Amino acid sequence: MKNKTVKGIAVSLGLITIMGIGGISAYFTDTDTQTNKFTVGRVTVDLTEPEWDKYPDKDNNGIPDQAEDLTPNKTIVKDPVVTNTGINEAFIFATVEVPCRNIIVANADGTRKPAALTDLYSYTVNPGWVKMGTYDVRDGSGVVAHRYLYAYAASNVCTALEAGKATTPIFSEVTTVNAIEGQGLEQQKFEMPIHAYAIQTSDLNGGKTAPADVWTVYTNQNSITEKYN
Repeated sequence: MKNKTVKGIAVSLGLITIMGIGGISAYFTDTDTQTNKFTVGRVTVDLTEPEWDKYPDKDNNGIPDQAEDLTPNKTIVKDPVVTNTGINEAFIFATVEVPCRNIIVANADGTRKPAALTDLYSYTVNPGWVKMGTYDVRDGSGVVAHRYLYAYAASNVCTALEAGKATTPIFSEVTTVNAIEGQGLEQQKFEMPIHAYAIQTSDLNGGKTAPADVWTVYTNQNSITEKYN
């Protein structure tokens, strides 16, 4: 039996914005970000945002101009795409971490909803991606973000991403929450990290293809302990 030694690496590509509410066995695996590429075995991926990257950052503060001083219900482009830059087919997963706060938001007609733990950004997942679960990110104050896990899959079967091919964007745009002013969100910086994960498709634990089964193999090998519900 041949031994394979592989490591999993996790880094993030993220959205950083400023809220402007005022007035309102072992397997080949890999993970990558927009700016750093980590090669593990012969499975490699790139995580990019082609449309997001077109926006300028005139004041050079690391935040594109479109993401500064956002108003409630503002929609901006954000299009994370995973590209298979290796030579083997790969199954692809991604996590999107959305900050949340216990806040009051308004309906479209201006009426207020009761205070509740609410994501600060929303988006619509594109076809080709399947949500697998949610993990609550906590600090000393309680839940501060929801981390959503997605599989590049059709129904209950992972989609094999060929070498040189790219996924559809996980989503194409994000919208800020319609938060009532005066809740401490004004001029605060918020991040929305995105991680991409890849694992070989061949010889995968007896031919596993169901997202839950494949993700279990990945997490077992890479010591990922988060449980997504």
